[in-house]
Order: sequence, then structure tokens, then C-alpha cells
Amino acid sequence: MKWIRWQGLVLFVLVIALIGVFWFFLADSIVKHAIQKTGTTIVGAQVELTKADLHLLPLGITLSELQITNPDHPMSNAVQAQRIEFSLDSLNLIQRKIIIDTLSLEGIRFNTPRNRSGAVLSSESDKHTPKTDDNSSESSAENAEDSFQTPSFQIPDVNDILAREKFDTLEQIKQIQADIDAAKTSWQKRLDQAPNQASFEAYQSRAKKLQKGTKGLGGVLKRANEVQKLQKDVDKDLKKIKKIKKDFERDQKDLKNKIKQLAAAPQKDIDRILDKYSLSADGLGNFSQLLFGDKIGGYTQLALKWYQKLKPLLNKPAAEQTSETPEKPARGKGVFVRFAEIEPLPDLLASHADASIIIPAGNIQGNLKHITNQQQVLGLPLLFNFSGDQIKDMESITFKGSLDHIDSKNTTDQFTAAITSYRVSGMALSEAKNLPIDLKAGMADLNIAATLENELLDAKIELIMKATELEVGTGADDGALHTALKSALADVSGFTLTANVTGPLNDYAVKVTSDLDQVLKKAVGRQVKKLTADFKDQRKQSINPIFTRS
Repeated sequence: MKWIRWQGLVLFVLVIALIGVFWFFLADSIVKHAIQKTGTTIVGAQVELTKADLHLLPLGITLSELQITNPDHPMSNAVQAQRIEFSLDSLNLIQRKIIIDTLSLEGIRFNTPRNRSGAVLSSESDKHTPKTDDNSSESSAENAEDSFQTPSFQIPDVNDILAREKFDTLEQIKQIQADIDAAKTSWQKRLDQAPNQASFEAYQSRAKKLQKGTKGLGGVLKRANEVQKLQKDVDKDLKKIKKIKKDFERDQKDLKNKIKQLAAAPQKDIDRILDKYSLSADGLGNFSQLLFGDKIGGYTQLALKWYQKLKPLLNKPAAEQTSETPEKPARGKGVFVRFAEIEPLPDLLASHADASIIIPAGNIQGNLKHITNQQQVLGLPLLFNFSGDQIKDMESITFKGSLDHIDSKNTTDQFTAAITSYRVSGMALSEAKNLPIDLKAGMADLNIAATLENELLDAKIELIMKATELEVGTGADDGALHTALKSALADVSGFTLTANVTGPLNDYAVKVTSDLDQVLKKAVGRQVKKLTADFKDQRKQSINPIFTRS
């Protein structure tokens, strides 16, 4: 009796050998190709991987040098990772669930340059890539300074202003004149109908007749009735005269008030024209909004654009669980049946991920928890927490937050960040041609707190600058205002800036305030008054004759 059948043993060894050869030569390549193809389809730009290493005990994958192209800028990578390693739960993998207990992400970089374009021209990627306006975010951030316009101190020609401006005073004069004319017509008509001298002469004549003697009792009674009637007629006309007098005094008072208001109208017109064609000290009150508003709005829009790209990954609909017998599939095709689970798990879950992010100043360490594309199944929000305290040119940096999409109709996302004692040098605050401003040196503290609840954004950004040294370059308009601002900013040693971004994602508002505004108002105020004094006198001399002629 033979215990070993050599033919079967040889066949078994050959099968194992073939599996080993397949694993050794082809498995890694198949995994690499699958990741690149699937990633490219999702992102809409090239996803490249230098190496994929699939290992069995324990079952897991190690990825080396992953590059994800920025679809809006094909010559740069949105994300680049040196090494990604994780182990898989083999039992759940049989049920088509990718469950990862611990994920390691090493050497994460953002916005790195590429040697060649990562653009994808195939129409297939377009089907999976949301259409976005390429110029709606980055261009807003990069070109925000171009929208800043420095107010001009150039005085326009007086005659040109008077020729095209509409003066409220002239309109008031015309209206008052029309009211006077209408009152004259109305009063003339009422006076024509009012009791006059002839009316009172008629009353005197009737009284004289009543004074003549009458005979008998009937004559006395008749005279008494006539006297009573005369008295009523006189009282009636007296009431009419009193009413006319009262109405006249009322109309007279109303016209006097209008004429009194008219006396202040020329100065209001002058001040309005001054505000329109010259600069006042109060005009610098929105300096921070002009200088930083568009830039902050541009970066906000850029952040929200990437948020919109990642948002669908959190809200994949969960497959329905059922214990019923499925419908009979088409001939030659199978069907995947999802039975009810006692403790349901998402199709994709990484319970914990450790990550290191490389920035030019150093490394930031942190972790992410509950990474899944089906939060409604897991019942837990995604959490992240990163920090670094050995960063070049800053004391520390931290950012953390949560993405809660457990209920897709009631979502809440939160983000906070803090940078302390960041040494700033050679930073362009404004690249506007009218007012280029460079931050030569300074120490910055930055705090950000943002909440996005059901598509409503509420964010606050606070920047505290200390030991500041600002420099204003030569602008396109190198006039009096530029000189005044340059002198004022040279004396600024620190400032605080606060930005509030609020509203729906498709129509949020950015409001920027800073004590820098007050500094500039005080510093430039004298120069402004000096330059506008002559302008004001000149306008008065030109406008007042118009009011005089009217």
C-alpha cells in the first residue's frame, strides 16, 4: 500500500509553485495597477504609485511613493506620500469589507511639483469628476490683491463736476417754488369764496332795517326771528374766517420749515461731493477690508472647493441589509447578497491612522479616527488631531476637528487651528500696483475656529502681529496719499486683524476689521484734512453761485 501518490504530490507542488510565482511576480503589479486606475478615475487626474507590496502574514499592503495629481494644476501633486502601510481583516474581506485596524501614513506632502503633467484626457475620468470653475478659487486667492484700489487724492476739474452732478438743493428749491405756487392758487380760490366786505355791508343793512320800529305783537316776534337769523349768518361767516386763518397759519408754518431746511441743503451737497471726489479721514475705515478681504475670501473658497471634493467620500449610501431570498439573477451571472448583521460595519473602515505631514518648516504628527465612507453605519464622526512643537520659525502649530455626517441631512463639521510665535519675514501683504506692502519682519499668532453646520459657515480668523516691520513700495500712484500711508505704516509695530466668514457656502460674506484702520486714520487724518481744505473751498465757490441764482 502506497501512502503517497507521487502524481498527486507533484501536481500539488506544481500548483503551489504556480501560486508562488504568481504572487512573487504578478500580485504586486496587479495591486499597483488597480490602485492607479481606480484612483485616477476618482480624482480625474493621474494617481501614480512607485511600488505596491502585498504580504500575506498578516494580510496587508505597503505602498511606496504615492502621488495624487491636482486636477486643477496638472504640473503639481495635491498629495504625495512616501509610505502607506496597513493590515486587512481577512474574514471581513471575504464579505467585501475593507476593515483596517491601524493605518500608517508617512511623509505626507502637499502641493509638490511634478516632472510631467498628470492631466487625464479620457472622457471616462470626466464622468466621475465634479465640474468646477478652475478660476473660481485659486485665481481668487492668487489675484486677490489686484482688486484693491487705493483712493486717489487727485482733484478733478470743478466745472466737470458741476456739469454732471445732480444737486439736491436745486431740486428742493423747485419743489418749494411749486408748493408756493400751488398754495397761492388754492388760497386765491378760497378767498374768492370767503366772506368779504360786501358780505359785512349786507349784514349792516339788514341790522339797520331791524332797528326800525314795528307795530303790534306780531311785528315784535317777526323782528326777533330776523335778528336770530342774522346772528346765525354772522357766526357762520366768522367760523369760516377763523378756519381760513388757521389753515393759512398751518400752511405758512409748513413752508417756513421747508425754507429753513433749504438753508442747510447747499452744505449737504458740498459735503456729498467732497466725499465722492476726495478722501476723508473716515474713508480709511475699511482699509483692512480692501487689503485683506478678497485674499481671505479667496483662500476660504479654495478650502471649500477641496471640502466639496472630499464630502462625497463621507456620504456613500449604505447598502440595504436583507434576509429575504434575493431575486433570481440573470443566467451566467451571480449576485451579492447582504444579510442582516448583528454589529454592522461599513464597507470601508480605518479605525485609527497615524500620520506624519512634512511642511517646509518641519514635521507635524497626528492621527485620524473612524475613517469611513459610511458614517451612518458606523455611527461615529471622523476625528483628526495634529500638532508640532519642533517647527522651524514657530513655537508650535496645532489643528484638530471633526466631520460629523452620521445624519446626511443634519451635518456638523468643526475645525480649529492655532499657530504661535511664527517668525514672518519677506512676506507680501499686498501686491497691488497702487499700494505694494511687504512684511519685512514680525511675530505672528494665528487662531482659526470654523463651524460648518448644514451648509452654513461660521468662521473666525484672528491674526495678532508683534514686532512688526512694514515697508510700502513705490506704487503706480505715488502721490500724497501714498506718501502719507507709507509714513504711517513705517511706524506700525504691531496690529490685530479679525476676519469673520459667515453665510451659506454659495453666498458667504467676509468681514475684516483691524486696529490698523484706526492707526491709519489717525496718522493720515492731518494730511487728509490739509489736502481737502482747498478742495472744499474751491467747491463752495463754484456751487454757491448756482444756489444764489436759483
